[in-house]
Amino acid sequence: MKHLRELPRRMLAAIKAFGFKQWFLLILNIVLVLASIGCVVGLNTVSGTLTSLTAAGRFRGEGETRFSQLACYLPVDDGKTEEDIFSFRRSLESKLMEQSLEAPEGGKLYLDAYYGVQSVTISTDSGNAAVKAVGVGGDFFYFHPLPLRSGAYINSDDLMDDLVVLDEEIAWRLYGGTDLTGLPVTINGEYFVIGGVITRETDFATNRAYTGDGGVYMSFSAMQRLIESAAITGYEIVMPDPITNYAKGVVSETFPIGTGDVVENSSRYGLPHLWEVIKTFGQRSMRSNGVIYPYWENAARLTEDYAALLLLLAVLLALCPVIFILVLSIRDIRRAYRFAKAKIPEKVDAAVEKHREERLEKAYEKKAGGE
Repeated sequence: MKHLRELPRRMLAAIKAFGFKQWFLLILNIVLVLASIGCVVGLNTVSGTLTSLTAAGRFRGEGETRFSQLACYLPVDDGKTEEDIFSFRRSLESKLMEQSLEAPEGGKLYLDAYYGVQSVTISTDSGNAAVKAVGVGGDFFYFHPLPLRSGAYINSDDLMDDLVVLDEEIAWRLYGGTDLTGLPVTINGEYFVIGGVITRETDFATNRAYTGDGGVYMSFSAMQRLIESAAITGYEIVMPDPITNYAKGVVSETFPIGTGDVVENSSRYGLPHLWEVIKTFGQRSMRSNGVIYPYWENAARLTEDYAALLLLLAVLLALCPVIFILVLSIRDIRRAYRFAKAKIPEKVDAAVEKHREERLEKAYEKKAGGE
């Protein structure tokens, strides 16, 4: 109890013994640690910015099977057809059966989506506009759950392919509002019906990456009917990944992309990938394979860059306190070693001498008693 009562006094004495140098180093290291923690928090925030990278987690739900989300980006002059997509699906299902991977009853084992981009002219009685049209297939809006202002998404289960989805900007330009479900539009001279109106993501990365003047989403089959040269330049899939890189290996092997890119979206913010981003920082902006990324991939790459920088800063900021603690620990160990080296022999000698004296004393007392 006495020791505990003296502890505050001893701590106060130790603090008073601090000089300017000790206080400076202590405050500096506390600031660096807090800054490093702030960078880690920022990294976690940036990593959760984009909903377009969360399809694997949403598809998995409460299940135990691990899923991977991948994206394939094709050169603009080497796109695919819908028949290529159907052929890949057949090959994929065979691969999954070989691994004894089966879909749950009433469910699916994978989800995929594909798209192509073309310039079109969209018009109404009140005017017209040249916009980018995204021809979509599969479960595109599962991968890109853009907020709906009105109506509904289009999907592959629709019996007709004459429905389109406008983004909010073009909806205001054409009709002066967003509640437009069922109203007509003409695209490249062909009649379509507005099925819904969406708004773009509002995160900082998308705001930087999306620089268009509005757009329209339509089924890829309708786009190909309007523009015969339309091709699929992007493909996305969520599929089982029982072992690391299994899904990416299957897609790379079965879905030839030429000089295009296969991106593993599920691990974009993992430490190994961010380290690769750091090592190739500055080179990633140099594209020579004919791939034009959609705005959502550019947004993802922007968040990757930020995440990599935050990781690097977190490590560098934490490095100084770690080295400081390491130096103090080494110094204390050396002091303890020198103390032990000097004091232990003295204590051993004293103990030996005391034992010798006790032994002599006992021997003397025994001899005296015998006399």
